[in-house]
Amino acid sequence: MNPTLKEEFKLTNDGDNWGTVMAWLFAIGDYITFETDKCIPDTWQFKPSMFGANEDCYVFQSLRHFAFEKYVTSEEILQFGNILIRVRDILESKGESY
Repeated sequence: MNPTLKEEFKLTNDGDNWGTVMAWLFAIGDYITFETDKCIPDTWQFKPSMFGANEDCYVFQSLRHFAFEKYVTSEEILQFGNILIRVRDILESKGESY
């Protein structure tokens, strides 16, 4: 797991685990869809906005910056997203979704 993404996730987690995971998943979906030539796995059930990426989102901006500075690759971002999908499923099974 990329340490930059892990640390940034910790910094942005305000205690609302579900909200943080979902915000990151949407930002990763936007970043991968609109900034790379990679595809989001169908299992994520992500549908991009017809208006484009939410570029005002802090996490989206962070992903763009980290990629520009070569701290992360698009493959590492997708891998992190796959981890967050598992976390999302765990939170949902524990009744912590909303």
